[in-house]
Amino acid sequence: MSLAARVIDFLLTITVAKYKKVKGLYFEKTSQVEQLQNTLANQRLSQSRTSLDDSEYMTRFQRLEGATTNLAFNIRKDWRTVPAWLSQSVNQDAMKIGKQEMTAVGRACITKFLVDEIFNRTFHPGLEADLSTNLKAVEQNIRRFSPALNNNEESEALTAKVVQWRLATLEGLKDVLGSPESEEYKKQFSRMATTNLTASLINYLQEVPAGIEDSAHMIVELAVSIASNLPLESRDISISYPMPGDMIQPSLMKVESAIPALENPGAETADADSASTGSGDKDEKEEKSDGKNRKEKTKSGMLSAMMGSSSGANSKKSSVSAPAGETSIENKKLPREYGAQKVRFAGFVAVEVRGRQVLVKAPVWAIN
Repeated sequence: MSLAARVIDFLLTITVAKYKKVKGLYFEKTSQVEQLQNTLANQRLSQSRTSLDDSEYMTRFQRLEGATTNLAFNIRKDWRTVPAWLSQSVNQDAMKIGKQEMTAVGRACITKFLVDEIFNRTFHPGLEADLSTNLKAVEQNIRRFSPALNNNEESEALTAKVVQWRLATLEGLKDVLGSPESEEYKKQFSRMATTNLTASLINYLQEVPAGIEDSAHMIVELAVSIASNLPLESRDISISYPMPGDMIQPSLMKVESAIPALENPGAETADADSASTGSGDKDEKEEKSDGKNRKEKTKSGMLSAMMGSSSGANSKKSSVSAPAGETSIENKKLPREYGAQKVRFAGFVAVEVRGRQVLVKAPVWAIN
């Protein structure tokens, strides 16, 4: 064999050896990548938990909004004063008129109580009260004290961090949540929240309306049922309540228009100056007839809330529908582009699955 042939044969041998080595490394790396992908997929599956699906959450929040609206409607003529945080968003003569505006005020007060005392206060209603409150504070602080988020990747990483902490905490509390005491803790929490909600409303009313405690109990039970499922999720479901003066976010809020425009704000007491001409006699007659049927309305509201029929268009139509004149006036004052407007006050919460979708938009009234 000639020297040239030997050189060619040697080079081919080296080339084939290198090819086999590269091929082996390629398949080895591919195998490692597939193994890593399978590991991550199994890890995500093991952490993927859904207590309720999106439609069930939407239904439960609709029932809660319906029950809230029914109670607010039933006490719309009984207000003596409004909370300080809400006074500058309410007309001075609203309590004397006692119609759509005070129904909206009731919705706002009840909803804010639910957010402050249930959704933002308890980690899980089935835990001892102080432990549950402290754990909820830890969960909120993880997000509150995190560095500023600069992009979606950092936001998703923070959400994953919160979720992983929550799921790990629930794993450690499995024996407590599975014990008979857990159900008793939940009942105690519901009783306490019902008492506090009732007392909070009575503090601003002229007298104690019939059936208010039963309605408050219905609302609290619906809220506690939702709060019992939220921590079991492997996703982060955010419940927020827009405060007066916040900027309107169309992605999280829907602007309502069926209450009088804010023209004389400052309803701090029930003795506010009456600026509604010719409405006194009419409202007095309505108040007498309303007093006779208050108990029946409250019971029917509770029943409709249980059936879920009070949510959506029917509850809004029956509870906060305005006369044609008021609606047309308000609609004229509301611009079509409300992105830069501020919130007057909100009638319910906004519910969002962080990084995915909005389940419930908060109904808000705008400052014109």
